[in-house]
Amino acid sequence: MKRTALLIDNSACLTKEDIDFIKPAKIVPITFVIDKEIYEEGSNLSREDFFKFLESDAKISTSQPSIELVKDVWRDLLKEYDEVLYVLIASGLSGSYDVASKASLDEEFKGKVFVCNNKQVAQTNKMAFYEARYLIDNGESAERIKNQLEAEDGDSRIYLAVSTLKFLKKSGRVNALEATVGTLLNIKPIIRFEKGHMFSHSKVISMGQAKQKLIQLLKNEIETHFANEALDGTLRLAIAHSFADENAKELKAFEEFFKKSFPNLNYMSTESLPLFIICHTGPNAIGVGFVIDRYNLWRQ
Repeated sequence: MKRTALLIDNSACLTKEDIDFIKPAKIVPITFVIDKEIYEEGSNLSREDFFKFLESDAKISTSQPSIELVKDVWRDLLKEYDEVLYVLIASGLSGSYDVASKASLDEEFKGKVFVCNNKQVAQTNKMAFYEARYLIDNGESAERIKNQLEAEDGDSRIYLAVSTLKFLKKSGRVNALEATVGTLLNIKPIIRFEKGHMFSHSKVISMGQAKQKLIQLLKNEIETHFANEALDGTLRLAIAHSFADENAKELKAFEEFFKKSFPNLNYMSTESLPLFIICHTGPNAIGVGFVIDRYNLWRQ
């Protein structure tokens, strides 16, 4: 059996418990450029500091890892392992996949490094990491795991309500006129994440309406497309957010409302969105979604 290294990035907010289960050989960080300085989450950038930068209106952008850095990681891993499975941020949200995928075809990596475009983010990508670890431990090859995860790219949904258009404007997701009008009318956009891309789905006029809409959208998705998974218990619900205070009363109240809205379904977790997503949403966004846990891996 080949020795397979699981290489991941930080496109899902991973706890110590997650990392203990996933056992990544290495985590390749998504970095930030903040007022022309380079920051790396978990190294010289904490979550608390990131929110302070947001509040100060600092100029923040994300920066994908250099391909030479990634190649060096592959070379080091291949000294110890036979092959590398690299599961990373959705291709529609970053150019990292396209660059890494092309590099994996270099002669020295061909047939040894497999770059997975499973088109997931946040908790949905965390579940992909969990599944990859399970399949590696059960003897599957990196190539087969890559193919399986990519085939499952439609097995999740995320809807996100954004409390301000300011950061979507800064990142270029909406233009200045839309942002100005939306701010004046107190419009709250709802974004849909599907197959690795962000889409503007609908608009409401308050966060209260947005929360109701999120529940309605998720219920419709489950009833229309995932009724069997809801019945067999493999569907896992989740909340993602960009609150600076993870114990904020507003967030806790929504969590309680959310759970009551789906009393017969399994709940996964409430977690902060990855910082690279918060760059676009700004603070106080709330998202809901689900994943399919086909191997019953999520710790209860």
